[in-house]
Amino acid sequence: MGVSTTRRQTRAEQCKKNAQARSAQKRQAAFDALQRLQLEHRVITKAAVARQAGVSVVFLRKHPDLVQAIEGAEKTARVSSPSIPPADSAKDQVIAALRRRLEDMKLQLADKDKQLRQKQRDIDRLYGKLAQASPLADAELRCALADALERLAPQETPSTEMD
Repeated sequence: MGVSTTRRQTRAEQCKKNAQARSAQKRQAAFDALQRLQLEHRVITKAAVARQAGVSVVFLRKHPDLVQAIEGAEKTARVSSPSIPPADSAKDQVIAALRRRLEDMKLQLADKDKQLRQKQRDIDRLYGKLAQASPLADAELRCALADALERLAPQETPSTEMD
């Protein structure tokens, strides 16, 4: 009975030592991850450190010194660097310029579309007048021109309402 009890205690002690060793490795991995994030000028949060270190956020919370180091690094990063890394700022500027250009092109397209609709109205109006005034036009021409007048009527109604 004495021998088996001793073995159980040594196994329990060995398990405890193994758990402490794993915990120490995870702690070191968390500190290394924090340092890597700082060197890369990336956002520092508990979740980012946990992801980088391969540990859980719960693990970090159980170690007050880790939490304190992460929070200190967060504060330092906020004070010392802008909220957007330089590479992201350049990308944002390019994206903003492209968006402005796209908006300008949309406005130009809308203007050209409006001009085209006005020209089509003028053409339809002239065809309609030609069809009504020409006694010599054949039946097909009169029909086509009458259709143009019919197309013109609904188009003129909204334009008068907008103007």
